[in-house]
Amino acid sequence: MKFKHGLVLGKFYPPHKGHLYLIEEAKKRCDLLTVVISSLKAEQIPGSLRFEWLKALTKGKDVNIVWIQDENPQYPEEDPNFWNIWKQSIQEALYKSQSSPIDSIFSSELYGDPLGNVLGVPHELIDLGRKNFSISASQIRNEPSKYWDFIPELLRPYFLKRVVITGPESVGKSTLTRMLGEAFQTSIVEEYAREYLESKGRYVIEEDILQIGKGHLKLELEMSKHANRILFLDTDHITTKIYSEYYFKNCPKWIEFCAKNLQYDESIFLDIDVPWIADPQRDLGEVREEIKSIFQLELKKAKRSYKLVSGSFLQRAEVAKSIIEMILKQPMNPIYFTEEQRNLRTLE
Repeated sequence: MKFKHGLVLGKFYPPHKGHLYLIEEAKKRCDLLTVVISSLKAEQIPGSLRFEWLKALTKGKDVNIVWIQDENPQYPEEDPNFWNIWKQSIQEALYKSQSSPIDSIFSSELYGDPLGNVLGVPHELIDLGRKNFSISASQIRNEPSKYWDFIPELLRPYFLKRVVITGPESVGKSTLTRMLGEAFQTSIVEEYAREYLESKGRYVIEEDILQIGKGHLKLELEMSKHANRILFLDTDHITTKIYSEYYFKNCPKWIEFCAKNLQYDESIFLDIDVPWIADPQRDLGEVREEIKSIFQLELKKAKRSYKLVSGSFLQRAEVAKSIIEMILKQPMNPIYFTEEQRNLRTLE
C-alpha cells in the first residue's frame, strides 16, 4: 500500500546511515514524506546544525524537513500527558510548514505504535532489528571512531579527532606526522609554512605571516573532508604566532585570534632532547630552551591540552601511537559543534 503523506520523527542526534535508510525506505512507500527533527537546547549538537545536515543529506530526494524546538519530555514516564504533548507539537509543526495532513508514520522503533495511535494513522516498522544498519546515534556520540563507517561523509569533519604535532625547530614534527598518518591510514596537514616558503625560494618576511596562517587553516579544512577517524596537523596557529612575534615583534590579529581560540583534541609536544639539524628554514638552534618555554606558555594561555613526548625518535613514535589509541576511544568532542569553532573553520 502506498500512502499520500508519511511522517518520520527523530532526534537525529546525529543523523547516521541508518536514519538515511529509514528515510529512503519510507519515501518509497508514500507520495510525500515529511521528516520531523526534534531537539533540546541542552543537547551538545545544536538542533539548527542537525536541521541543516538533514536538509543537505536529503537534497533532491523530495523530502520535507521540519524542525520542532519545543522542550518536550523525552520519555512517557516523564509526563502523564506525554503522547498528547507530542501530538500537539507535531501538528503545529506540520501546520507551520503548510503541509497536508499525514496518513502514515514510519519508524524503526516501537514508539511508533503509540504515536501512530495518538495521531490516528497507521505505523509501519522499517528494519526494527536494525539488520541493515546496526547503529544508534548514542553509539556514534560515545565513540565515533569505532562507528566511523556509519557517519555520513558530510558530518565526518565534526567527529574527527584532531591532533597537533608541535614543538620547537628540529624535533621531528614532520617525520612523526607522516608516520602517524601512515600508521592510522588517514590524511595529514603538512606544515604549510615550509611549503609556502619553498615555493617563494626565500626565508620568511613579515608579510608572509597572514598568508601562512590562512593557508594552513585552508589545508586543515580540505584534509578534514578526507581523513579517516583522526587528522594529524604538523604545527598550528600557535606556532605561527610564536615565530611571528619572535622574528618581527608583531603578529596579525587574525593569527592571534586563531591561536587563542581554535581547539583540538590534543597536542603532542615534542621535546628538544634530540640533535638540532640545520636546514634553509631553521636558524634557532641556539635558543631551543627559550623557544620551548614560549611554546608551553602559549599552549597554557590558549588552554590547550598537550602531552610532552621525549626520547629517541623511535621512542617518540611508540609513545605517540599509544596516545592516539586512547584518543580514538574518546566520545565526540562537543567543542567542534559550537558556533565559535564552526565560524573559525569557515575562513570567512
